[in-house]
Amino acid sequence: FCMFSFFKKKQPFSVRIKEYDSVRLIAGMEITTCRKSMKKDVSQLQKKVQQHQSELRELSNPSGTMVISTTPDETGNFSYFLGAWVDIEEQEPPFIVKKLQPGLYAHIQVDFSVPENLTLNVAKAIHYFFEKWLPDSGYKVVDGIDSIELYDRRSQIGLPSIDLIFPLEKK
Repeated sequence: FCMFSFFKKKQPFSVRIKEYDSVRLIAGMEITTCRKSMKKDVSQLQKKVQQHQSELRELSNPSGTMVISTTPDETGNFSYFLGAWVDIEEQEPPFIVKKLQPGLYAHIQVDFSVPENLTLNVAKAIHYFFEKWLPDSGYKVVDGIDSIELYDRRSQIGLPSIDLIFPLEKK
């Protein structure tokens, strides 16, 4: 009997594996940026997406805003995509459509009490995923994707949260 078992530290994040059985479509816009100019670039992209949001065809129900970041290249540049779940691939410019292929995806729910905590909590969750969970999981992340963030109705409620999503393949 172990009398100290209740002192065992709780894992800070929980990783759930979900299998997508069909293609999921995300219509949005994309920029290439780097850490130095990311804040300004993303702000401009958000304004542009908001200006054209009413032109999106067949938003999914329930809907969600998606952010997809790619792994930085050797110069530090990466692509940042901002879009929404849609039910059809045919969208008018300036929108492009990204596809999440059928397969396995790791989901981590990231809670935040105030919007200012979100960036730090996302960074902690990404660190946990790559440094603690992934090495012994039997999976690897599909090349090219750094992370996917899903902002749905949960990010608007009293105990807000988002999902971090990572496409996986077995090692």
